[in-house]
Amino acid sequence: MATWSEVRQWLPDVIGQVGDHLSAQKRQVIGLQDELDGAKPAEWTGKASEAAADDLRARRQELEELAARLSAAGKVVDDSEQSARDLVRSVEATEQFAAQNGYRIENGTVVRTSDVGGFLDIAILQAEVQGILARAAEIDTELNSVLKRILSDGIGDAGATTLAAAATAGEDRVVDERRHRELLEKYQVKTDGTTIWPSGLTGWLAERRGIRKERVTQAEAEMLDDLQMRKGLLGLKEFGDIRQDALHVAEGKFDGKGGTDGHADAFRHAYWNALMTQRYGEEWAREFATAHERNPSSHHIPVGMDLHNNEVGRSIAQANPDASPQQLAKLVEQAVKDGKMVVIDKNDTLMPSNEVPPGETRETKKAPWPTDNPGRNDDHDPGKPSATPDQY
Repeated sequence: MATWSEVRQWLPDVIGQVGDHLSAQKRQVIGLQDELDGAKPAEWTGKASEAAADDLRARRQELEELAARLSAAGKVVDDSEQSARDLVRSVEATEQFAAQNGYRIENGTVVRTSDVGGFLDIAILQAEVQGILARAAEIDTELNSVLKRILSDGIGDAGATTLAAAATAGEDRVVDERRHRELLEKYQVKTDGTTIWPSGLTGWLAERRGIRKERVTQAEAEMLDDLQMRKGLLGLKEFGDIRQDALHVAEGKFDGKGGTDGHADAFRHAYWNALMTQRYGEEWAREFATAHERNPSSHHIPVGMDLHNNEVGRSIAQANPDASPQQLAKLVEQAVKDGKMVVIDKNDTLMPSNEVPPGETRETKKAPWPTDNPGRNDDHDPGKPSATPDQY
């Protein structure tokens, strides 16, 4: 059986050989373009010609998709090879440093071997080891994620009309996947319990003010109860009007396309957060918008989209404190057009809002997200709400 020392020497080489093979296969497929272009004689007509043309189109599409998948696989494998080589160098340097200070590393654990060597806090060395293990897990996650996409036909040619363009689309898809994972890692929040709000006597009075009951997270309910205590039922009505205004204005943007997980949805969340920031301050708006995303039935991908777009909206309001609602709406709309927001494409991938045309995002109404969501990350815990509205 090979030792770890031997494995780490030949593993990057094996990954590299796989990458070289995939690159050779991609070049071979791309090289078929001339044959495709000249496959049907121009003077050939009739039913047989039409049947041949149909067959040729099907074969062309198959080859374009193959070129995209080979290219995606080749890129992620090449990237994994380079990352593995960098990781091996980090492991060797860390092991050498540990030995010089009287330690060795066994299965990710730092073990004291002697009193020889300089003074070193074991926690520092253990943190370095954990960092290496985390980077190794990231390499594995990225490789597996892209390969699973390929095997499930989740990576296509993006409408390319040549084999070379299809191959480029495949490489771009790997970049998209990486950005998607980075966004999901950054924009998540721990789930919370839910409750019907408002309740009791406040709920009875609120309903007569046109404030309807709804299911909210516990954190949302706490913040709304605090807002009611400070501003009364009229204050709650004002808060509800802000949300309704964001919803109404969003319906008129991007021809109403992407009301869920698309461009109009991105606008609505950012505009709502911009309005809340102007009225209640950035801290309160951030805590409330984050509390809103803590519903355990919400899928982690749209949660990531909303948290990102919420943040953009608050930043716009902070940068333009004296803007009117109409001016804020224009600024938010431009941010969507400029790609500062994210939307979800038809491959369930978070994408910059300027890289997916309005109307071409996920059709969530036809295919709702699951409500049992193990992808929610409990490590992103915002704690109990503590902000108070700046203006009351």
